[in-house]
Amino acid sequence: MKRYGNFIGEESKALLQSVRNFVDKEIMPVRLELDESREACEKVIDKLVKIGMQRYGLSPKYGGVAIGSAVEYCAVCEELARGDSGIATEMTCPEWLFGPAMRARNKAVVEKFMAPFCSDERHTACFALTEPDGGCNGEDPTQHGMTLRTTARLDGGKWVINGAKRWPGGASVAEIYGVLCTTDPKLGEEGVALIYVPDGLPGLSFGIPENKLGMRYSDINADIYFDNVRVPKEYRAAGPGEDWRLFRAALAWGRLSSAAFSIGNAQAVLEIVIDYTGNRFYKGKAVREHTLQAAMIADMAMGIESARAYYLNVASMFDNRKEFGDPGESYLMGKATGAKVYACDVTEMVCNRAIELMGAYGYIKEYHVEKYLRDSKIIQLWEGGGQLGRIELAQSYYPIA
Repeated sequence: MKRYGNFIGEESKALLQSVRNFVDKEIMPVRLELDESREACEKVIDKLVKIGMQRYGLSPKYGGVAIGSAVEYCAVCEELARGDSGIATEMTCPEWLFGPAMRARNKAVVEKFMAPFCSDERHTACFALTEPDGGCNGEDPTQHGMTLRTTARLDGGKWVINGAKRWPGGASVAEIYGVLCTTDPKLGEEGVALIYVPDGLPGLSFGIPENKLGMRYSDINADIYFDNVRVPKEYRAAGPGEDWRLFRAALAWGRLSSAAFSIGNAQAVLEIVIDYTGNRFYKGKAVREHTLQAAMIADMAMGIESARAYYLNVASMFDNRKEFGDPGESYLMGKATGAKVYACDVTEMVCNRAIELMGAYGYIKEYHVEKYLRDSKIIQLWEGGGQLGRIELAQSYYPIA
């Protein structure tokens, strides 16, 4: 656990070691299979459920396992993503999805939909944010939710939802969907609604799963369509204004954990490169003992170490609300976003350098680097992407118009 320095306490170290052991034993030997079939992914996920990862971050009152700290949570995300970031994404989605409902103390949602995730039986969740027309507009704070086109109209005791969502992970296979929508775009943040929609309702349908560059089977992406889908009004996370704040906090957690996911990929690639260059020789010395290659490895390591220190420092701020405020507020949102943007840029550099160091071997599936490169790219794109992320980081230093 040396890579996490003094950020991690003893209890967290034990948890992280168990996750690391699982990754080395159960994920690394089948990584190539995870890129070929959903069945291979399901086998690994089922094993993670059995060791309690599905419960992680959910309310202990219902059988969940409390997160020791934001620092611990992010380190767990990194360790899981070192094995496979798609599987890490699916296993941490329940906490991300139900976080707003737990913070809002929404008993109806927590008891009906979250509680089953606190068992040893497999369940799947989906958080649906992006829309076909507006892309990541819903995540842009300067648009205040006014560009959302998925609508929710209250009809008696039920919300009637119409619209569509694009790219959500877990679409078509999840049993519960958190849907970002609006009661009225003109209301801006007051109109934003976060509503939990169970699978199987009339009017709820899905597109064909996308054929993707990375996370091909470990994270299923498909369109979601809502045609007068009706859900009880208590399935809304909270209410006007509060749903926006809960969503922003969830987004901040998502961006911070994404930094850890990305660095998990980079760390795995660094380990592959160090091993490979230690077992390839020219001019009588291992590749990594030559000055040029050693300098390239050093750049990779410095990038990873600095990106990890960045996200761990921000996570420690998340653990000190009294000093730094709520994660959904501008200050910590900017910090979390910056950590994600930087980590993703570093990971892209690390993967590219690794392929340069390994030559054609880095380009083929057998050595895994090309899979880490493909899998990590979507992390850079989701939750607003690097361009919006940079804008939001900058604007955290001054008021948003």
